[in-house]
Amino acid sequence: MSVRSRATRERKARIARIARHLSREAGSVRCLDVVEIAVGCGMKTSPAEVKTVLARLRLHR
Repeated sequence: MSVRSRATRERKARIARIARHLSREAGSVRCLDVVEIAVGCGMKTSPAEVKTVLARLRLHR
């Protein structure tokens, strides 16, 4: 697996972890909340990437 693929997979896993945590704590997940937390943690992500991960977790349509 290439370095880029591994980095992308790890970034998406971290986004999923944040989203699952918000879902447990608040009961709902907003894309912009996840983006804000991820950027605050130093991750470089976009709303489109977060929406893709949330859709895979069935937390966003």
